[in-house]
Amino acid sequence: MVPASIRTPLDRRPLAREVAVAAAIVGAFVCWIQLLWPVAGLFTSSLGPASLAESGVGSLAATALSNAAVVVAGTVAFAAGYARLRDRSLPLSLPARDALPVVGAVALAPVAAIAAVELLAGATGTSLAALTGTSYADGAGPLVPAVLTIVVLFMTLPAYVLVTHALVQRTIRSAASPGVAVGVTTLLVGTVDPTGLISSGSPLQVAAATLFAVGGIALPAYAADAVDRAWLTAFCAVPLAIFVGGVLFQSVTAVDGVAEGALELAKVGLVGAGAYAYERTDSLVPPALAYAAFVVARDAVSYLVATGALA
Repeated sequence: MVPASIRTPLDRRPLAREVAVAAAIVGAFVCWIQLLWPVAGLFTSSLGPASLAESGVGSLAATALSNAAVVVAGTVAFAAGYARLRDRSLPLSLPARDALPVVGAVALAPVAAIAAVELLAGATGTSLAALTGTSYADGAGPLVPAVLTIVVLFMTLPAYVLVTHALVQRTIRSAASPGVAVGVTTLLVGTVDPTGLISSGSPLQVAAATLFAVGGIALPAYAADAVDRAWLTAFCAVPLAIFVGGVLFQSVTAVDGVAEGALELAKVGLVGAGAYAYERTDSLVPPALAYAAFVVARDAVSYLVATGALA
């Protein structure tokens, strides 16, 4: 049980409490997955999936899928554990028929965004493949890239959809309006990188950043509860403002060129579109389709342009 002296100030400010919980969810999940990677390696080594395949592509797929199975199982266990801890169910319903226009729009938007990024990249002397750090051998066929894309989707889609929308967005939504939930979710996950939730940073760095963020969110709430001084509450919010400003500054300065900036904005837009669609449909299907469309379009356009098929 949490002592009342610790719980009460945040209970009086549910939005601050739930945003702090949402930030903790992201940090805890990233640390959890990083700790699972050695387990995935041991599982793959003991299973020996590569020996079951007759071709190089089959060996690659079998090995990758055995690693992915551990990550996906860990993702589901994390989401189910949180839902059980907070006595909340996971949203597994399908969107209603009258929501199909929203589903279609949110699935097409990432494809349009990727196309725009590639056009911008070409106009600035680079390519989408270069922006994503992907290279292809001369005469490379589509089979291996397609297999890798499928494996990446199998591994990352559950992490993105469950953490971003089933956990983070629903947590914030329990204490805020739909607009606030969409905005905070987009800022929180968009700055982390929605496509890199299973590979973002070392556990110690992530844990330290998470603790700082949670503390920065909670501190003004405690200050407002302890003293009736608006200036003191504002002063206690300074660490949070510095942290958020630092994250945004790092995100901006890490961008190398207009095209890379557009790609990063497309990732943020992916989260925003998925969050909006989830609020409209109360289903995880639209965010999942948006994420899948983004990854498939990114990889397909990278391959087609790099191999000259779209030259």
